[in-house]
Amino acid sequence: MILPAPPKHLRGFVPEVSRFAVVGGVGYSVDVVPFNVLRALLDVSALPAKPISLSVATMVAYLGNRRWTYRERTASGAAHDSGRQLLLFIGWSLGGLVVQVGCLWVSRHVLGFDSLPADNLSGNVIGMGLATGFRFWGYRTWVFRAATETAPAPATGIAPAPADVRRDATSGPR
Repeated sequence: MILPAPPKHLRGFVPEVSRFAVVGGVGYSVDVVPFNVLRALLDVSALPAKPISLSVATMVAYLGNRRWTYRERTASGAAHDSGRQLLLFIGWSLGGLVVQVGCLWVSRHVLGFDSLPADNLSGNVIGMGLATGFRFWGYRTWVFRAATETAPAPATGIAPAPADVRRDATSGPR
């Protein structure tokens, strides 16, 4: 039995999700490792350490997503487009942070779970899972938008005929 080919709009989805996951894993590591180095080795308190590590991780994730995950969606390269894209990326990243902190808040203040394992489960597993889905949707829908159908066709060296000159091969001369 031969399985049918996936719909055209889904053919690149699995590779896209895979690249997104790799970039996200690197970004997560870039957040966690510096945070713990700042906290444990340099004795920096959590409140300044987290924004520092998260800022670095967000930039790493932005560059990885722009240059690898969504490289075919970032064709223009104009400075104003890159700046707009970065601001949108930061906005969606902050939205994901709100999702994670929201899960942690519900766990602690609504459900009453305040242990370290409960914090890790609610914030770094459940919250991260929901935030990752939120970010993936936001990045691919709003930040790294797909090229529109009105994009110019690749140059072939042959100019297309105007619509009023084209004819159907079976209709003969007009």
